[in-house]
Amino acid sequence: MGALPPATPGVRAATREVLLSFDDGPDLFGTPLVLDELDRRGLKAIFFVQGRHLLGSRPQNLARRDLLRKVAAHGHLVANHTLSHKNLCQHPETMPAEVDTNSEVIAYATGLRPLLFRAPYGVRCRSLDRALAARDLIQIGWNLDPQEWKCEDQDAVYTYVTQSLAKLQGRAILLLHDTHPAAVRALPRILNWIDAENRRVRNEGGAPIRIVDYSVFLPHHPVPRIGLEPLFGRVAAAVSLLPGASVTRARFGLLQ
Repeated sequence: MGALPPATPGVRAATREVLLSFDDGPDLFGTPLVLDELDRRGLKAIFFVQGRHLLGSRPQNLARRDLLRKVAAHGHLVANHTLSHKNLCQHPETMPAEVDTNSEVIAYATGLRPLLFRAPYGVRCRSLDRALAARDLIQIGWNLDPQEWKCEDQDAVYTYVTQSLAKLQGRAILLLHDTHPAAVRALPRILNWIDAENRRVRNEGGAPIRIVDYSVFLPHHPVPRIGLEPLFGRVAAAVSLLPGASVTRARFGLLQ
């Protein structure tokens, strides 16, 4: 879905690359688990967020805004996925509110204005292309989607992604949802598989799978750290006090 960036200049055609992206968050329970896993491995991803999760003054809203600051401060790219996940080609009259308001919400929460955009449902149309060009937003699609929202089966997610990566030539953009337990729980297994696959192909003289970051889209736009680490403790404290926190954590298999 959507255009993919060219492969890294100067590398062999056999190079295999994958970019990690997560849609629909931030989620107070799935997103921190994804962040922990990526941080542990030194990996960066793109988080395409919906602003509706960040609006308001309830404890949940405040905690999500703090969480989004943490995402940005840890060197991940926060990108625009509209305010409320509308189909902008079917409802073009909502485009300014859905795109511009979400950019403002993200900028308010992180101190950084988004540079990338992903359309809900991967839609493309001339009116949307023109609107994004006028806003200097680069639209990013995907070409690897386990659709975990359909089945919530982490084994199915793992199998689909690893079988697809085993045949990968060139670059893949992997779409996962940090709002769905199946994707969150499959992520460490997928990354472990990539590590094992790379050990195997090195021994056999093949091309390893390289996990690339958002710089493939923005080579001249380094995203600065925003120095909000002191807020991170507040995020954890806010999450632990939320109503129903234990029920939601159980969805991700985190209760002993």
